[in-house]
Amino acid sequence: MLRQFLLFIWTLLLICMVECNPPEDPIKCSSANVNCTITNTYGAFADRSVCRAAEVAYPTTEEELISVVATATKNRRKIKVATRSSHSVPKLVCPDGDDGLIISTKFLNRIVKIDNSSMRMSVESGMLLRELIHDAAKAGLALPYAPYWWGLTMGGLIGTGAHGSTLWGIGSAVHDYVVELRIVTPAGPDEGYAKVRTLANGDPDLDAARVSLGVLGVISQVILFIYFFNHTWGFTSNVC
Repeated sequence: MLRQFLLFIWTLLLICMVECNPPEDPIKCSSANVNCTITNTYGAFADRSVCRAAEVAYPTTEEELISVVATATKNRRKIKVATRSSHSVPKLVCPDGDDGLIISTKFLNRIVKIDNSSMRMSVESGMLLRELIHDAAKAGLALPYAPYWWGLTMGGLIGTGAHGSTLWGIGSAVHDYVVELRIVTPAGPDEGYAKVRTLANGDPDLDAARVSLGVLGVISQVILFIYFFNHTWGFTSNVC
């Protein structure tokens, strides 16, 4: 009995000592938003190298995002997009040189619209998967398939082809449920050096933009087809 009691106390102490904290911002700058380094959520890339950039921008609206892309395009700067946690093992976020620009979608994290009648949910690309699932549930809707970690952003998981698993429906990858997206791309001087492209079902460029690895532009908004929530599915939540 004493052994069982001690085992119970030890287990209880271990549970009480466990903490769940979100990863640190992968972008760190020496002064304000200049002279920066970026890593990933693991704290290191596979080759242990450090990726550097001259500057990071944190747009909070699509208009600010367009302005950042336009300025960088006009000045012929290399651009890479980083998410809140940069959950990528390969160095997809490295701008290839100390003079590059990183655009973070950290503050592009809001719901744009939820339409129950069409079962569509429009969100900004920096919205976390966890927040999308919670807000969809409040509206009686659900995204049926998703990766295991809730800290991914919608733009990041779509752009890299992240998926869950399925035996039914139209597929297990989240991008299979993207019916429309808005992407900011470089443009010529006659178009202000940047423009927003809206790609919807039926557009031949939508499939390329869904899983683009960030090479086609910066995803601004994502419109998903999602299902009505069925309580018999037995969804569970993860405290972490």
